[in-house]
Amino acid sequence: MISNPAPLSIAASVLASSTLECVRRSPSYHHRGWQILDRWALDSPGQLQRLEAESEVILLGRLLEQQELEHQVLSSDAALEQRHQGLTEHEILMLNEVATAL
Repeated sequence: MISNPAPLSIAASVLASSTLECVRRSPSYHHRGWQILDRWALDSPGQLQRLEAESEVILLGRLLEQQELEHQVLSSDAALEQRHQGLTEHEILMLNEVATAL
């Protein structure tokens, strides 16, 4: 059985607790944003830490942009049809040429 980690648990090992609190408490971020932040923390922890050190505001702005883009693509009628065909969210994003890396 494969279990999913708790939201932001991967990011918690990379980012400052103050950054995570901003993401958790802000109504601007939702589960999709949390998934993105965990993905970035898993795939590019050093780059994520550097971006946070440069500016928390820039990091959070980049996260918001990515969240909005992925949400828009994944909630489209085309994406819903692709899910019914068995494609994963990652595959749908790739087919729509959405960069998922930080």
